[in-house]
Amino acid sequence: MSKPTFNDAQPPYKHYYQAAAAANVIVKGQPGYLHSIIIGKFVSGGIIEVSDSATDGDGDVKIFLETTGTDTAFPKVIPVGTYFEDGITADITGSQSYVTFVYK
Repeated sequence: MSKPTFNDAQPPYKHYYQAAAAANVIVKGQPGYLHSIIIGKFVSGGIIEVSDSATDGDGDVKIFLETTGTDTAFPKVIPVGTYFEDGITADITGSQSYVTFVYK
């Protein structure tokens, strides 16, 4: 069986919503494509780390996002468009909340 290909025009995307800060948030425990991250609410110093791992949010970090005190234009959609070979797992810290991962 060949490796799947991911096309932005190919539905459906799934959504994983995380209401509060947490470690090792497993968005997808197998290979997948992260389309975007939606940050729904401003939290000064909130951090989102996304790792290419099926279980560990701070293992093989591929994406690091931090909200700052001067950036208050929320909600915010962060386009990602990246394939994760092992899985999609996040650490959400610094009281960051209301985060949605759009993936397939």
